[in-house]
Amino acid sequence: MLSVRLPEAIERDLTQYCAVRKLTKSQVVQEALAEYLVAAKAPSPNKPAPEPDLSFLAPDDPIRQFIGIAKDGPSTDEWMAITRGEGWNKR
Repeated sequence: MLSVRLPEAIERDLTQYCAVRKLTKSQVVQEALAEYLVAAKAPSPNKPAPEPDLSFLAPDDPIRQFIGIAKDGPSTDEWMAITRGEGWNKR
């Protein structure tokens, strides 16, 4: 059970919204909260991707400088199609 205090304007808008759509306030709040929580878990386009875990490499491993530099661009499948032709993986 959860009890929430709302400002008068939001309470009024919620009441009108529910009346028009024939929904209860609980239904609307539950759905809105569920959508909010799902969106909060999704990666944000403004948030940079986490740094790759390089703990398996030695600190002086020369490959370190190349990991993660190609964040955008063609996928492996697209590169294979570009370099070997569209039918590269069809038999």
